[in-house]
Amino acid sequence: MIKKFHGLDKVIQIVLLVIPFVNWITELVLRWSDFAEKKDGLRLVVAIICTFFFGTLLGWVDAIWFAVNDELILEDY
Repeated sequence: MIKKFHGLDKVIQIVLLVIPFVNWITELVLRWSDFAEKKDGLRLVVAIICTFFFGTLLGWVDAIWFAVNDELILEDY
């Protein structure tokens, strides 16, 4: 799913990460698919935090981070 997300235009990616409910769904899909691909403990923790606590806030921070660095937070660490 992350490959499909990165295949979109940058403006569309940022819009998906800015709109309040849409960014939470986008973060859920991206974080859980990233965990499913790489099976890492930190990715699991980030996916759980996104799911239950700060998904919308993480989406807004991700939008800013993505606009500057062209990658999501903790995507390639």
